Amino acid sequence: MATKIKPKSERIWALYKGDEFIADGTPREIARKTGKSYDHIIFMTRPAYVERFVSDKKYKTKGRLEMVELEDD
Repeated sequence: MATKIKPKSERIWALYKGDEFIADGTPREIARKTGKSYDHIIFMTRPAYVERFVSDKKYKTKGRLEMVELEDD
């Protein structure tokens, strides 16, 4: 039987600014903890968000926000 993939909204993520840990949990929990919108948090999990900053040097030096998926045990 195939394993069911959880939607992004149910996965556990960690939010970092550069090397600094900000928050962890589901995207809704992170949105509540940080005051950012749920839609913005979800957008940060998409490849388009990452690609925007790869070519833009000013964002590399500022320590942009980054969502990292935590693996299930």
